[in-house]
Amino acid sequence: MVKFIARNNYSCSIEKLFSWHKADLALERLTPPWDKIKVTKKHSPNNTYIDSGEILLTQHVFPFVALNWKIMHKNYKENVLFEDFAIKSPFKSWSHKHIFNRLESNKTELIDDIEFTPWLSLNHINNYILSRLKRSFDYRASILSHDLTMLDLNNTDYIIVTGGTGNVGTHLIPHLNSIGYKILMLKYSKNSDNTFNPSHETKNTNLTVIPWNPYSSKVLDLPENISKNIKYLINLSGENVLGLWTKQKKKDIQTSRIAATKSLLEIIEKNKIKLNCSIHSSAIGIYGNETKDGITENSPLGNGFLAETTKKWEIEQNSFNKYSERNINLRIGVVFLFNGGFLKPIKLPLKLGFGVYFGKDQNHISWIGIEDLSRIVSFLLKNKKISGPVNAVSPTPTTNKELFNILSQKFNTKFLIKVPSRVPRLLSKELTDEILLANQKVIPTKLIDSEFRYFTKNVSEALDNTFGF
Repeated sequence: MVKFIARNNYSCSIEKLFSWHKADLALERLTPPWDKIKVTKKHSPNNTYIDSGEILLTQHVFPFVALNWKIMHKNYKENVLFEDFAIKSPFKSWSHKHIFNRLESNKTELIDDIEFTPWLSLNHINNYILSRLKRSFDYRASILSHDLTMLDLNNTDYIIVTGGTGNVGTHLIPHLNSIGYKILMLKYSKNSDNTFNPSHETKNTNLTVIPWNPYSSKVLDLPENISKNIKYLINLSGENVLGLWTKQKKKDIQTSRIAATKSLLEIIEKNKIKLNCSIHSSAIGIYGNETKDGITENSPLGNGFLAETTKKWEIEQNSFNKYSERNINLRIGVVFLFNGGFLKPIKLPLKLGFGVYFGKDQNHISWIGIEDLSRIVSFLLKNKKISGPVNAVSPTPTTNKELFNILSQKFNTKFLIKVPSRVPRLLSKELTDEILLANQKVIPTKLIDSEFRYFTKNVSEALDNTFGF
């Protein structure tokens, strides 16, 4: 039997800390991206999953190789303890006690007490597992500390979210859920007739998923008990811009964004919803490649397919000004994700020993970590002084060469290969020039001026929190 213990103190009451763990998506929120764990099924006979609940997990360890977990919860004592143990796992045995100790009225200790028995108990294997647990629980503590500062136990507000199953949405929704919001997730379904028919609803109704077809002529009609409490909207819908820009692909990129935004506006109009804030995903591609003095929210807009598409998109988004006290165009940079976006196609070559990059060494890349992007969204929901375009990027943009040098070091890559620009241009000049060779030094002026606190300070730290280095 091997033992791991993590002790962390939090500046809140024991009731608040325990309540946070009762959130429907608390496990998803606490799981680091590099653990590659996906919740596949949940069941609870009681009000929360930590009270006698059952959870099925899938953990991907290698391409096409996944490990299955079946977790049961027991020994639930309100504000004191709950325990999960593995019925099925990669270990001979696994148990995890969550112990809550009241230190002061607004100071609580959380002890994570884990005991496990590997099938093959060797010192170097056990030490490796312990080191990974230490890294994961350090991450969990930082996430929990932040969310507790934002948690409102009396929150009754609903947020409409679209694009919730995408790379950004799957990280954002657990965050919003864990700080007290009720989520009404509109999930794209080409077969939906936009009838209010929840396909999934958690035990305490903090997450409701509705099949939704933005191309349907029928407008979704919401129950009054929900519509009257909808105060926010987050629109993340849109076809991924990555991939070969065929004529059909470009059409899908444009129509998916416009159709979704128009459909949402119709829902707001029909259900007579007055929003406190609406946030729509946009992109820094709207600016083009001018970087001499840095790009702020007031910089001139660019030309080209991406810029023109995003301009049209934001025009539709701005129709929400009529129904929302604040309307925000969230101009998102290159998002660092464990298994998606910009980093996905370059990860395998780096692991195999060679890195490949395009463009000039000093071309700027304006990036944002997925955790920071989630925090920006929740920050903007409540900051009443911010509206209009917001650059969702790190205040420390990197360069092409700097990024790949850091990636090479972290992946222990032997060779770093610079591919001439003419090579990808053979496939698509437009895609190459606007994405692969983009040179954008974007500054998040509004976030800096509002003193938003970033989770990661530089590109090296962001990659650590993406891949778990």
